[in-house]
Amino acid sequence: MKRVCILLFTLAAASVVMAQAPGVPVYVEGRGSRQNAALMEQAKKLQGESALLPMSKAGEQSKRTHCDLVLPPADTQPLAPRERWQRARMSHIRVGAYFLCSKCDRWHLDLAGGYAITADGAVATCAHVIAPPANFKEGWLVAATEDDALLPVTEVLACNNGTDSAIIRVKSEKPLTPLPLGFDVSPGDAVWCFSDPSGKRGYFSEGIVSRFVKRPFMRKKEAEKLPEGVEAPVPVWLETTTDWAPGSSGSALIDQFGNAVGHVSEIQSVVEQPLPARRKGGAATTAPQLGTQIIFHQAIAAVEVRALVRKP
Repeated sequence: MKRVCILLFTLAAASVVMAQAPGVPVYVEGRGSRQNAALMEQAKKLQGESALLPMSKAGEQSKRTHCDLVLPPADTQPLAPRERWQRARMSHIRVGAYFLCSKCDRWHLDLAGGYAITADGAVATCAHVIAPPANFKEGWLVAATEDDALLPVTEVLACNNGTDSAIIRVKSEKPLTPLPLGFDVSPGDAVWCFSDPSGKRGYFSEGIVSRFVKRPFMRKKEAEKLPEGVEAPVPVWLETTTDWAPGSSGSALIDQFGNAVGHVSEIQSVVEQPLPARRKGGAATTAPQLGTQIIFHQAIAAVEVRALVRKP
């Protein structure tokens, strides 16, 4: 009987171990998770050592329009599904702010997405990701790997608010896993996104490119700040059926070769107004008809990140 119990325990333990393939992480859900607490401690320590970039200084550096980088060439060899996930995960760099909240006087760590574009620390993300949060009082720009190592952001290399694109530099003891930029993309092509939608860590989604579209990103009040005669930038948007949500901003959209063809920027929800019930003599003759809804997932095309880099 004892031998049978030991055998059953061994089989149960083996089933837990084999719940996922080797190297696949299991994320801890919920507020105050160990990963987030550990990152907060790292941020506090680095801030005490003056190793973090103040958001105020990051804002000043965001006026830089171009930087000098040597980007890796686009890959042309298709990757297996697991290889695509692995490359997307290893290149994913979370970017955001470690800051004191103006509403509750507590410290927060608010991270969105980004992706390495060079091994020596250049990371692409959204311009709105490196901007101060709405409830910001004071704080620092930070980054973190998928393995929960906090990376100090040393500077903002280039930024364009109009195209919602930015390149920052992070300090890492290990070389980063960069994504090449890809420009040979068409509607119908399959694309994937590794991100943290609504705080759900490590969500890998698949879809297709729906269309390319150009429309002003810059809001009217921001456009009014431009010098006279200067037109607001009109970025190239890449719309897809790939799922993402708030928290995914800045995360890479990759193709079958593992090239970044864009990064998450926005979600646009369009709801058709419902039709009212038809009435005759005070009585409804037809029931009200529910409106339909569609969600557009909009990414900034990789060409906008490339535009921030001077040609060698």
